[in-house]
Amino acid sequence: MSQETQIRKRLQFRVALRLFGICLFGCLTGFLVFDSPYWMVGIWTGIITAALFFETIRFVIQSEQKLTAFLQALKQNDFAITFSENQKTDNYDLNRAFNQLNNIFKRLRSERESQHHLLHMVVENTVSPLICFEDGSGEIYFINNAVKNLFQIPFLQKIDSLGRVDAGLMRTLKEIKDGERITERLIVNGKVSVLSIFAQHVIFDNKNLKLLSIHDVSTELAAKEAEAWQKLLRVLTHEISNSAIPLSTLSSYIYEMVTKANSEDRRLTDEERQDVMESLKTIDQRSKSLKEFVNNFKSVNTIPEPKLEKLDLAKVVEELVPLYSKELSKEGIQLKVNIPSQNIYADRNLTHQVFINLVKNAAEAMSNMKDKKLIELSLSRDGHRLVHLHVRDTGSGMSQDEMDQIFIPFFSTKVGGSGIGLSISKQIMQKQKGDINVQSEPGKGSVFTLSFTC
Repeated sequence: MSQETQIRKRLQFRVALRLFGICLFGCLTGFLVFDSPYWMVGIWTGIITAALFFETIRFVIQSEQKLTAFLQALKQNDFAITFSENQKTDNYDLNRAFNQLNNIFKRLRSERESQHHLLHMVVENTVSPLICFEDGSGEIYFINNAVKNLFQIPFLQKIDSLGRVDAGLMRTLKEIKDGERITERLIVNGKVSVLSIFAQHVIFDNKNLKLLSIHDVSTELAAKEAEAWQKLLRVLTHEISNSAIPLSTLSSYIYEMVTKANSEDRRLTDEERQDVMESLKTIDQRSKSLKEFVNNFKSVNTIPEPKLEKLDLAKVVEELVPLYSKELSKEGIQLKVNIPSQNIYADRNLTHQVFINLVKNAAEAMSNMKDKKLIELSLSRDGHRLVHLHVRDTGSGMSQDEMDQIFIPFFSTKVGGSGIGLSISKQIMQKQKGDINVQSEPGKGSVFTLSFTC
């Protein structure tokens, strides 16, 4: 039997015993006074009945007062209150139960305070800057040391105060939506940082709080940028070498041939003149190729700023299907479109350019196949912020090394390809606050995924 059950039964027994005594002595008093010659004894039993009645009332009131005091102490988080555990008192069991509950609450509060202190220390000393403020009033709920070090401020009372550090960043922190991740550039004391900011709303203590997690991605971006430049330089070196080395070789050959003829004081032979003409023709072709390469390089760096508008992705795809449906049918390529109505924010013309490029690449990836040629367009969602358009083909696929370089300017897996289509598509999607990624496996086709904000 549990201790709580024992206490409850003891209290019930004591109350029942008093009520039984009242009934017993009350009935005995009535008998002695009205139906017995011993009415004097009835007076004493009446006094005993009254005493038991008032004792029961005192017992109940006293227990109620102690319960009220206990509950009031709990309400005020006052656990210093104690009750006498003298075994001779009537409320011994009740007092003991109150004291045990009091000790339990004190232990729980101590554990909660310890956990709160530990959590505070973890948040305060974490390397990631954390800001929590009330949405609406902008009053700061807490910031950690990483925020103070990042913004070079000793304290912060309102989020608006960050306007002194960077007004644009302050507006971003106030306007960022729940579950959104935004990248911002910050300059403090001449130091440039690139911040990745994530927002999440929480309801605490009847307050609508916005919790911001900030990560300085400058180092990661610098490493990726350096890696991208290295890959780009390798491609540029390869392309320029392919043009410059033949030009240099042929120029030296013509120069030596003409110099030799002059030193011998003679005209060039018919064979020599033919060699010169063929060499000049090759030089002209390689020069045009190099000029085209330079023009392509310019186009990579002159992408217009997108004009974002609310578009129905299904209608955008529907507008483009007639442009390539006949050509795909002619090549024996089946086109499957499964795009439900879905609003996105994008530039219509630039999105057309990206989409046409992906379908064209998918068709070219299946040019050497005889059957099972399929391009499938489908849609998926990622939470409330992103919509993914998947362009899947059953072509030859790509290796991991090719996937790592496919978006680098001038890198191409196709013979004679310029290598700028996917690079431009990548920049267009990023300018539209989206992205483009690829998943592929040799012999099993590729899936290019366009990610749009919605």
